[in-house]
Parts: sequence; structure tokens; C-alpha cells
Amino acid sequence: MISIYDEMIERTKEKIQNSFLQLLKEKPFMKISVRDITTVAAINRGTFYLHYVDKYDLLNQIEENLLRGLELHLQRLKPDVLLLEAEKGQISTLAVEVFRYIQTNAERFQVLLGGNNHFGFHKRLKLFFVNHFGEKMVKNETFFQGLTVQKDYLSSFATSAFLGLIEQWLDNSLAETPEEMADMYIQIIFFIRKM
Repeated sequence: MISIYDEMIERTKEKIQNSFLQLLKEKPFMKISVRDITTVAAINRGTFYLHYVDKYDLLNQIEENLLRGLELHLQRLKPDVLLLEAEKGQISTLAVEVFRYIQTNAERFQVLLGGNNHFGFHKRLKLFFVNHFGEKMVKNETFFQGLTVQKDYLSSFATSAFLGLIEQWLDNSLAETPEEMADMYIQIIFFIRKM
């Protein structure tokens, strides 16, 4: 059972994170100070330091939480099932949920991938997808039968394509639905498989 105290802590952390992300929309990470964050969040510095070591820790925790949530959704995807559903003309509900998660957290993804965050979330997200792709798809015996391309190059290509798909969707202000994005994702997988 979550106590009132735990709820207060979570609300305070959320307030700090939202204030930081608002600032990151407006100016580069290196120009943001803890004082800026606490002013926007309307808290004192002591409260900030109860939850975070510094602004680097804050950024890291935001990124970690975002990736942890994404991992929970991606863990459920099974390459064989995904392709079987696609071959039957069905869009995987699990793939749709991945894009729904991105849609729900779109503002965080946009800010962290934006020009003011020079601390490598783009690279971190790509590495995250490389690891996921390697674990789920490249290691799958039947998924890439007859593959002549080295798996690390295939993984890099596929994850760059997927990351590009997400970035384009965010740049288009999420004009497509999660269902449409899941369908594009499947089409990319089919394209890669046929290479």
C-alpha cells in the first residue's frame, strides 16, 4: 500500500522533472542550473537534493524511467507471433501498445531527443533498440534464415530505421495513430527480412 508520504514524494519528483523538461525545451542542458529548476518548480534546493544528486542525475533518472517503461512494452513482443499476425493482415496489439507508450510520453521523447539535450539520449535510445533487436530478432533462429549480412550490421540498420520512424512520427506531431505506426513498423521488418 502506498502511503501519503510516498505519494507526496512522487508528486514532488514529477514536479521537478516537469520543470526541468520545460527548461530543456527552452535552453541547452549546460545552461540549466539547479537554481533554475527549483525556481520553476517552486521548491527549495534542499528538496531538490533530497531526490537528485545534481542535474545530471535528474536527467539520467528521467531517461532511465522512460526506457524502463519502453522495455516493459517491448518485452512482450514476440517476433514469430508479430510476423504471423502480419501475414494474416492483422496488426499486433502488442506493437500498437509500444507506439501508444511513445505517444503517451511524446513530450518527454521530443525534449530528450531535441537539440538542447546534448547528453546522448539519441545514442542511448539507439543502443537500447540495438540490444532489444539483438535479443528478440537476431537470436531468433527462423526470423532471419539464410542471412548473409553480419548480424551486428543488420541490427544497426534495423534499429536506425526504427528510431528514424519514431523520430519522424514525433516530428510530424504524432499525425498517425499508434495502429498506423505499428503497421509501418511491421512493413519495415518485412522489408529488412527480404533484403
